[in-house]
Amino acid sequence: MENFAEVKKLVDDLGKSVHDMREANEQKMAELAKNNGVAELKEAQAKLDAQVADAIKGLTDLQRANALGADNQKSNDDVAPEIKAAFSHLVRRGEGGLDAKSLSSLTNPDGGYLVPRDTSGRIIKKAQDYSPMRRYASVQSISGDALEGLNDNGVISTGWVGETASRTATATTQLGMWKVPAHEIYANPQATQRMLDDAEINVEAWISGKLAEAFGQAEASAFISGDGVGKPRGILSRTFATTTDASRAWGTVQKVASGASGAFVATPNAADCLISLMTALHPKYWAGAIFAMNRYTLGEVMKLKDDTGAYIWQPNFQLGAAGTILGQKVDASFDHLPSLGAASKSIVFGDFSNAYQIVDKKGITILRDPLTNKPYVGFYTTRRVGGDVINSEAYKVLSFEA
Repeated sequence: MENFAEVKKLVDDLGKSVHDMREANEQKMAELAKNNGVAELKEAQAKLDAQVADAIKGLTDLQRANALGADNQKSNDDVAPEIKAAFSHLVRRGEGGLDAKSLSSLTNPDGGYLVPRDTSGRIIKKAQDYSPMRRYASVQSISGDALEGLNDNGVISTGWVGETASRTATATTQLGMWKVPAHEIYANPQATQRMLDDAEINVEAWISGKLAEAFGQAEASAFISGDGVGKPRGILSRTFATTTDASRAWGTVQKVASGASGAFVATPNAADCLISLMTALHPKYWAGAIFAMNRYTLGEVMKLKDDTGAYIWQPNFQLGAAGTILGQKVDASFDHLPSLGAASKSIVFGDFSNAYQIVDKKGITILRDPLTNKPYVGFYTTRRVGGDVINSEAYKVLSFEA
């Protein structure tokens, strides 16, 4: 049964019925024995034994079903072996040979087949290798078409007052709503049937890797420069102004000028703009903030020195780490941030866990296509993902302009 609370209630009710049945029949046996109804007593006893046996069997069966149901509920997140086998067969050979039960476990009402949860989880996790924003932003799985929330765009004002002094009204905070819709993204990796027939090749891992790379690269670009039309809206697709948080309109992002077009200013110190960039961000965000850039921009930053001649970039000897600038972590894997150029916004400093929201709609759908591009078999795969800035004060950009 689907509802284990209902099963438990049935078990309890049936147990009570057996108990009541026994009490009633014990009274009846006592009356028959008192009246010397020996034949009737034996007949009633046999009838009672049969009824009790049936009731106890039903009770035992229900208890066993309830226990099995509870175990199944505990392992609900585990992907059944038959589902994995059905998906593997679908990838290698198509629908042929799959029974109705196997197909129903994979079928998506919108068409195509759902990738098993463990495989789709690996695809999304591996996409982080190509989409660095996923490592820092807030990520939320949704079952609907969008995620909505509220932003508190101000601080409630207060006032000091004496015991008998009049109290004037204080300004109230402004609440703003944000909405991040999920957009459809697709990929269509190709393979030959001979490759799919090769038992030595882990086809599931191959598809997962290809899809993770395709989705990750597309996401990485959209999270930076997407315009929000049929795709996520990126951190650079905003309105920018040089004004501070106190005077800038909510939703507009602050930019800090480098002092020279397409370059760091030569004097008085090229690194000063990075200090201005860091201090433009409120210190409450510093703990989770990083300097984001691509590796070519990092190469230019690594050449900068302070007034004492020491490099402002400090190495981090942890494997894969890009070091620090002004004590803050650097990530140079943001390949889709632009390199230095006229008015380019090549360096971003911010706490993306507060600034940017990513949404993943549950489920990845795959369609096997052996006909369109013979002799290759295509795997047309779709998923839905969204992203947008939800806090424009939680990051700043360095614009290479005078």
